[in-house]
Amino acid sequence: MKVLFISTADYKYGAAKTQIDMIMELKNTYGIVPIVLTKKHNAFNALCDEQGIENYSYWYRDIMAGSAYSSPILNVAKHIVKYLLYLRGALTQSGIMHCGIKWDEIAIIHSNHIRIDIGAYISRRTGIPHVWHIKELNQGHVRIVHYKPYCYRYINRNADRFIAVTKQVREYWCRAGLDKRKMEVIYEGVDIDKFNFRKKRRDDQLRLVCVGRIEKSKGQLQILQAMVKLPEEVRQNVTLDLIGEPYPDYFRQLQSYIKKNAMEDKVRFLGYQDNIPELLAGYDAGILSSRGDAFGTVVAEYMAAGLLVIATYTELAEHKKTGLRYKFGDIEKLAENIRYVYENRKEADRIAEAGAAAIRGHYSIETNAAEVYKLYQNMVS
Repeated sequence: MKVLFISTADYKYGAAKTQIDMIMELKNTYGIVPIVLTKKHNAFNALCDEQGIENYSYWYRDIMAGSAYSSPILNVAKHIVKYLLYLRGALTQSGIMHCGIKWDEIAIIHSNHIRIDIGAYISRRTGIPHVWHIKELNQGHVRIVHYKPYCYRYINRNADRFIAVTKQVREYWCRAGLDKRKMEVIYEGVDIDKFNFRKKRRDDQLRLVCVGRIEKSKGQLQILQAMVKLPEEVRQNVTLDLIGEPYPDYFRQLQSYIKKNAMEDKVRFLGYQDNIPELLAGYDAGILSSRGDAFGTVVAEYMAAGLLVIATYTELAEHKKTGLRYKFGDIEKLAENIRYVYENRKEADRIAEAGAAAIRGHYSIETNAAEVYKLYQNMVS
């Protein structure tokens, strides 16, 4: 069975990383023959070349986009540009039919993001069944602006099936108007074998890490605010590494806060890193501080590496069972959780080990691929 996988971003972002892991597992275990389409030629294409996967690049539009900048002016400017690109896409998308893909050999089109509609266009032109993978909460994370009129109605009409990455994602999008009869929950999976397990240490240091793009909705400032609230004897032994590309305006805000509170020796910005599975072994706890993530792939990665998770929203971690939880914006609770880990190392280790076991049992790439393959079989039959 040949499946066309449509990607949305470079391999360095989470959605693309989970997609390639799924593709490889489907290929190696179930004999799926993947063909990959990217928006522009990038590291994802290079990886496909290394793995012998047929791949193409063709620019396609977004039908919606988030407002991730702290500045309203920057957000307005972004959406003006994106809307003009959306209009351009209406004129250029027909060129995809001549990109070299043999459409009569494709059994299923699998779009990796709800914000792109090139898969819907191809499906209409060819009659190939279309799966739309939903990996975000829309309004839960950042304010989304729709460029396509009657956007949800259009999405609903142009999908044969939807994959929601959590129960909350399914419930949200069904309330928005998508057909619940088409909606199936398939949790993302992580390739556990990629991760080095955390090294246990006996010193007094608590090494925190937060992985993800540095932007306001990701809440990194709240971690800094929580660290300031820690008792001095705890604060002196807590460090934080922020891994990810920053939005410049928010980055300056964080730097200013760090300088104001004399935290220069406690916080590091490491930028984008492509070896996260290896790096995580050097930390004790990982933080997800986002306003609302659909699945929170980084939570699964923390847990796979044996780190204790401190997270806002996630279906993966239960409070004091497989992780620690707090509500976005509750700085006091976040500080309390950090202090709890610092003062209760044995209990923190127990929770982290339970989290690692949960990932192995329920959120592995093998489980993910098996459920996706079952969905494919139901569609073609």
